Amino acid sequence: MTEVWCDLDRVLDLTEAMHAAASEARWDDLAALEAEREPVLRRGTMRPAPETLESLKSIMLLDGLIKDLVSVARDEAAVAWDASRRVRRAVAAYSSF
Repeated sequence: MTEVWCDLDRVLDLTEAMHAAASEARWDDLAALEAEREPVLRRGTMRPAPETLESLKSIMLLDGLIKDLVSVARDEAAVAWDASRRVRRAVAAYSSF
């Protein structure tokens, strides 16, 4: 039986593209890239080599940066939603006079 290795180079490339998409607030691209990356990451086993560990460290670092960017964007969206809701309430209150 032939061993199937996880294509960590492809996973790293996709993770770098995900980071670029998150940095540019291209959320649809980020989601598409993550959906593409997931099966590649799950396919095969990790090659027992020093470069495997380095690739995994890079992927994990980028994943952390992506999560930070998503968190900031989520918080900004929540603030914008709250402001929009206040404006709608003010318009509704003004319209009732």
